[in-house]
Amino acid sequence: MSTQKPAHAGSPDDTIVEGPGSFEPEKAPRAKNSRTTRWVGFVIAALVLLGIGLYATGYFVAGDKLPRNAVISGVAVGGLDRQAAVAKLAAQLEDEAAAPITVSINGVKDQVSPGAAGLSIDLQQSVDLAGAGRSLDPRHIWRVLTGGRPSDAVVAVDAPKLKAAVAALAKQHDQRGRNATIAFSGSRIVRGRSVDAVVLDQQAAAEQIKDDYLQPPGVIKLEAAVTEPDITTAEADKVVNSFARPAVAAPITVKAGSAGQFQVTPAMIGSAITFEPRNGTLEPRLDARKLRKNAEPAVSKVEIDKPRDATVRIIHGRPKVLPAVNGTEVSEQSLLKAVWPVLTRSGAARTATVELTGAKAKFTTESARKLGVKEVIGEFTTTYPHADYRNINIGRAAELINNTLLKPGETFSLNQVLGERTRANGFVDGYVISGGVLKKETGGGVSQSATTTYNAMFKAGLKDVEHQPHSLYFPRYPAGREATIYWGSIDLKFQNDTGHGVLVQAFIKRSSPGSLGSITVRMWSTQVWDEIRTPEATRSNFTSGTTRYSQAPDCEYQEPIQGFDADYYRAFIKDGKEVKREKFHWRYSPGDRIICGKDPNG
Repeated sequence: MSTQKPAHAGSPDDTIVEGPGSFEPEKAPRAKNSRTTRWVGFVIAALVLLGIGLYATGYFVAGDKLPRNAVISGVAVGGLDRQAAVAKLAAQLEDEAAAPITVSINGVKDQVSPGAAGLSIDLQQSVDLAGAGRSLDPRHIWRVLTGGRPSDAVVAVDAPKLKAAVAALAKQHDQRGRNATIAFSGSRIVRGRSVDAVVLDQQAAAEQIKDDYLQPPGVIKLEAAVTEPDITTAEADKVVNSFARPAVAAPITVKAGSAGQFQVTPAMIGSAITFEPRNGTLEPRLDARKLRKNAEPAVSKVEIDKPRDATVRIIHGRPKVLPAVNGTEVSEQSLLKAVWPVLTRSGAARTATVELTGAKAKFTTESARKLGVKEVIGEFTTTYPHADYRNINIGRAAELINNTLLKPGETFSLNQVLGERTRANGFVDGYVISGGVLKKETGGGVSQSATTTYNAMFKAGLKDVEHQPHSLYFPRYPAGREATIYWGSIDLKFQNDTGHGVLVQAFIKRSSPGSLGSITVRMWSTQVWDEIRTPEATRSNFTSGTTRYSQAPDCEYQEPIQGFDADYYRAFIKDGKEVKREKFHWRYSPGDRIICGKDPNG
């Protein structure tokens, strides 16, 4: 038996014995693999060198000109260098690039200027992307070597300008929706067609305009949200046919019992009807008040007892309460109730019966008594020289002023009481002051009624709202304390601030040749103040006019009138004490002497 030494790891010469035999490592295969690796490396290196050679060759062959088949937005630029291609592209696309862009929004056409919208062609980039110039990018080299391909020009966009241009389109074409409408002009039906709401999608519109900028000419349809209104024209048509047209097709005969009957005409009906949007349609509304007001001329022809308000009148020289009288009437609601059901009927069926209702006076007898019109609180009389026109005009004014009742807080307007001074209103021509000169006008002399009424009001302590003295002074009136009126411009107004009623009484004593006439105005009420002190005005700053000659056909001789300042007041006395004082001031202009004829001095 032999002794074996242990094997040392890593020693190539050591032998490992397993079992009865021994093993020797093989070294021939290792040498073979080494040769294969070297061969593969050689091939790869060769291929790399070949690729580099081909790449270099391609780079130099490609050159710096565009591929032979290069076309940019329809413009052939193959074989051109960058500068020539840019020039050709600019020349051939210039007009197209500047041409207005036609767009359509909800069927309505408009145009957009590319320049204003910030759109243009980036010529340099368009040519570069088509293959101009040298590039180490193999894709570029390949494009050139294979002849290139058509491409679109590159669009340059000024985003803020494009956004603003689209916003301008939206402002022009966006529209608020509008419901269809129905209305009446008398008995004529007036219709308003519905309008869809249109809202342009501005972001999508900007993208679409940019994308289609250089496409073949055409209309770019831009997206817009279109919303139908709640009430369409078609729905309004239904309402017209079912209600509006039948409602005014013919008059409606209304029977008022024993009082008789009257007709409500289509115009009366139509002008009282309105249509309100509700639940997707137009609902008709018949206004009871308007219908009754419109029908008043017809209703007044039947024998219906109208109510009369209580009032206060001067009878036999003293105020007396005239009691209220109730009556019967066709009320607003009863007329509405009668007419509404037959509006859409035709022929003999357009007949209704109205119920008469009790009509109470608005101002009762008791209310009239509570006004306290029982005593004179202010009175004034002025006189005037004889003239027929004065008797007529001043008399007519007194007739209209007499029995004017002012409830607490109400304001008296002399122009409103008298109305326009016309012959139809009972007035004749008389003298008025115009521009400091007396001349004739219809209603001349009526200002005397204003002065008399003003002084009666002044002494009664009523509130002065508006008055204007004459420009010239007349001795028959108290200085300063006078008033004039002129239709449409100058008025006399005062307010009843007593807390009681005020009844104005006015009457005249007619003049005759050789005797003066007079007008008296009284204020009847309940005395509030113990006394209203009204001393004569203080006069100062006297002035004089000149002498003038006039050859006018309507010239009237005029005596000179002195001008001056008038200062006066009224004091309100209660329980022996002055409670308040009101001060007044007026400046009278001087009146020239007017001589009719030619000036002897030239």
